[in-house]
Amino acid sequence: MSEIILRAVSLTLVIGAGVVLRSFRVVGEEAGACVKAILMYLTLPAAIITNFSKIERLSGAMMLMILLGIAANLSMIFLGACLTKTKEKEEKAVYMNCLPAYNIGAFCLPFIQSFLPSVGSVTACLFDAGNSLMCTGGTYAIVTEYLSERKEGIDVKGIGKRLFTSPPLVTYLVMIFLSLASVRIPQPVLALLSPAAAANPFIAMLMIGLLFRMEFKKSYILSIFKLVGLRHLFSVLMSLVYYFALPFDLAVRQALVLVCFGPMSVVASVFTGKCGGDEGKASAANSVTIVCSVVEITVLLIVMGIY
Repeated sequence: MSEIILRAVSLTLVIGAGVVLRSFRVVGEEAGACVKAILMYLTLPAAIITNFSKIERLSGAMMLMILLGIAANLSMIFLGACLTKTKEKEEKAVYMNCLPAYNIGAFCLPFIQSFLPSVGSVTACLFDAGNSLMCTGGTYAIVTEYLSERKEGIDVKGIGKRLFTSPPLVTYLVMIFLSLASVRIPQPVLALLSPAAAANPFIAMLMIGLLFRMEFKKSYILSIFKLVGLRHLFSVLMSLVYYFALPFDLAVRQALVLVCFGPMSVVASVFTGKCGGDEGKASAANSVTIVCSVVEITVLLIVMGIY
């Protein structure tokens, strides 16, 4: 148990290092964006390719993970719409964008890479493929249409461009296709990618620290408490179903439990603002979910005996 706590703390300390570096202006405000670009275009795609290469062939059952990722987001969008049916447009935008959308690639995957076998990492990647389809454009399309008063439609071209210019999502889709076609990545290519893949946990945690903001207004507190509470209630219910009801190997079910407690996606606050919601409130809620997820995932690793 001491080893798992030490390893989890080591990842958390990297987040703390990012916060300190930015707070004391050792690095500039643009450092977070630079590290994010390294993650999105280099280390995360390399980690995805490396993880997929360790699986001989994807089964039809494993492909269900993509649908689980989509279903989780759709369920929370629907819940957000129901809970804010009589609320103002601003509150609807916050709930419908922030209840769904999980930060899996940059947050959960580094933990899963560090503690679970490759099948766990692939499970997280497949779930995130469905999640990414929603949180990088799908959710925004649904919420925009739902909130539109003039019903002018949605920018399908813009959403499509956003989806298919996302390096991690494109990497997910390519690797899924290659896995289904039983095409193997040559070993020399994997050897070249291995340093970047190994660096992904560090880069991901550092990015989160550099981009971390904890800025609150008193008017935000109650709303954020409700929002984060609802996300966690759904996470608990979803994780119980995944762990006890799904007929998959233990490592697969453990990975699904961990992704359930991933923090809110960074882009959720951006889309909240574009839909007419309070982007500041969404960003504050995002920061809270990061802190919660660090603690919860560490506790879950101990409870599930992943040493």
